[in-house]
Amino acid sequence: MKTLYKVLGLGAVGVALVLPACTNLDENVYSEIPMDNFFKTEKELVANAGRAYTKMQGYNKEQGLWTLLLQASDECAVPATNAGEWYSSGRYEEIQTNKIPASNRLLKRGWDWVFDGIAACNEIIYETELSDVQFEGKTKILAEMRTLRAFFYYEAMANWGNVPFTIDYTDTDYPEQRDRKAIFQFLESELTPQLIASLDAAPAPTNYGRATQAMAWAILAKMYINAEAWFGTPMYDKAAAACKQIIDPGYYKIEDSYETNFAVKNETSGENIFAIVYDTAAIPAGSKAFYLYTLTLEPESCATFNIGASPWSGFVCEPDFFQTYDPQDRRRDLTWLYGPQVDINGQPIMVDGAQMEYNPVFPETQYFNANGGRQKFDGARICKWPYQTDGKLTSGETSMDNDFAVFRYADIVLMYAECLVRQGQASTAVNMPELQKIRTRAGLQPYTASQLTLDELYAERGRELAWEGWRHEDMIRYGKYLKQYWAHPSQEGETFRNLFPIPAEILNANPKLKQNPKY
Repeated sequence: MKTLYKVLGLGAVGVALVLPACTNLDENVYSEIPMDNFFKTEKELVANAGRAYTKMQGYNKEQGLWTLLLQASDECAVPATNAGEWYSSGRYEEIQTNKIPASNRLLKRGWDWVFDGIAACNEIIYETELSDVQFEGKTKILAEMRTLRAFFYYEAMANWGNVPFTIDYTDTDYPEQRDRKAIFQFLESELTPQLIASLDAAPAPTNYGRATQAMAWAILAKMYINAEAWFGTPMYDKAAAACKQIIDPGYYKIEDSYETNFAVKNETSGENIFAIVYDTAAIPAGSKAFYLYTLTLEPESCATFNIGASPWSGFVCEPDFFQTYDPQDRRRDLTWLYGPQVDINGQPIMVDGAQMEYNPVFPETQYFNANGGRQKFDGARICKWPYQTDGKLTSGETSMDNDFAVFRYADIVLMYAECLVRQGQASTAVNMPELQKIRTRAGLQPYTASQLTLDELYAERGRELAWEGWRHEDMIRYGKYLKQYWAHPSQEGETFRNLFPIPAEILNANPKLKQNPKY
């Protein structure tokens, strides 16, 4: 097991946070205990706080926010197969082409994940403040919940812009709608130096998977680096300063090998700032979590990884994105499964008398047609998070043991470099040892000042952070999102499409909400 501060599922109510590593894992379920008999001990308060972290585990589901963001970018696609599978009533086509109706199912599921997380944080903050139990770590629990809530609100603001807002758990009225600038200002006022000082500064086994000072600074860095794209107000100096708050203490490092960050047991990575903790031993049977092998592989690839399940043959790398890699870039082979395939013993996988082969570059013709299009082995498949070969992946939705870093140190280094370049300081950026190491561990030469253009940084972010959930946001910031690429038509001038529409069900349920303009 992972001898770390774990987030464990607890049936109907939520989770327990194990206080020290590898201590008592007994579960307490509090769903029907009256409030006046509840939250009377430190252990109960800490266990209750864990429910919010459990919400994070839904991020990587097939129909969650992660999938919505992947499909809305140029790094991933789910074309219908030649048998018409994965057409799914056109829901993936709608996201991929950025012609998204408010009724789209993926849109609603992504929204639900965000606002379920906000609701959980609001409830836990209320219950913790209401309790008269006093102990040394109570202030930190509240700071963690407010930081996690800030992350959920960040995702709401970044993707939908104008969203319902409430931080009062007792408010039973329909929440008022706030615009993106108001949410931005709230997050600035929330993530104050005082609140951040209440969080742990240094990463440790006891705060792994929890909000720390670096997570709070990472949220602020993301806000500031996108401010010009959102409001027309450059804040790259503030973004750089937030990045430096993470870089300067020296708690995090660029790992010697890229694969360390995504390994089956990747909890020791020095790049993990905030990770979603996944563990087949801790997540209840039947719970959906991180089952990437199911979403991307063809069933024949089970022979490669000793997987006793039948994958769904869905998510593939967009051909144009695959071609952004230099052939010498180690990340291409560490991220994508392509070309001739072999089994776990290195023997060719034979299909109809020929060796199975994933074709990473395939033409764009009718791939979202209900009658089918994509051939069976078209599209490179993701292998960035290696599939465990211990035989434990035995059902379609068994969670993998790889933790998923939402905020990773390499992203912070690349953001800091971007801030420098945008402020005319490319010569300073190229001398950053961390930036140079990101390149050299990929088998590439460090950048010179003339090479480090914004377009090159955009491409490098794509290669380094593929499928980590930030490409959609990056495309908007760099002015690429509305341009034509692969199945995505040119939508230049239609800037309203930089926001997702608010789901129709949400609009119908709250009379105080208005749809984002032009949807």
